[in-house]
Amino acid sequence: MSDQDTVQTQPSLTTTEIMTIILGCEQTLRFVQASPNYQQIEASERFSTSNDLRLGDAVQALMEIHEAILNIEFYSQVEGQAYAFNDSLTA
Repeated sequence: MSDQDTVQTQPSLTTTEIMTIILGCEQTLRFVQASPNYQQIEASERFSTSNDLRLGDAVQALMEIHEAILNIEFYSQVEGQAYAFNDSLTA
């Protein structure tokens, strides 16, 4: 299989779909994090990751990524409106 075949089979996601997936992952992780069984696992003295990460860190990362995408969307709309305004002045 060539690289070109791989590119053609990769899904193309819209920004809305990406945001939905990220939010779904965040909610799923929050659900797991709230479970007493997971809390017991994470509280174990043997629970360890190479960077001392917890599930809350993953939730925080997803929230920050979500916010970054929202910022891009916002500024893209603002810049688009500014360009439209500038175009109307030169017309």
